[in-house]
Amino acid sequence: MAGLRSLLKAKENVALYAVSIDARDKSKELKEKIAAEGKGALNFPILSDPGHRVIAAYGLVDRRYDGQSYQGINFEGIPVAATYVIDKDGRVAWARFDEDYKQRPANEAIRAALEALKK
Repeated sequence: MAGLRSLLKAKENVALYAVSIDARDKSKELKEKIAAEGKGALNFPILSDPGHRVIAAYGLVDRRYDGQSYQGINFEGIPVAATYVIDKDGRVAWARFDEDYKQRPANEAIRAALEALKK
């Protein structure tokens, strides 16, 4: 997650957000942990979605885990790892999904999608 910082360039009209099913305090702890590990402070917010409304709205619920719990919260499924580039009109211009949360697109691929919006 710390590596995403490099996507933000000065004076560029781009915003970066992470969405987590963790409660707000857990997301804050994660940001502090990343900074404490010497990876630097995150320069973007981690939005909290413990009720799974956002991931459900985007169809990103992995149903293989229905009925299980996470950090004491019972829920239906877990989030599928997803990355979106959304244009200024709110349309999804680029997206990548992976059921393996460890698999994320390279920053170069995300940067290319951002650059394509400028054309």
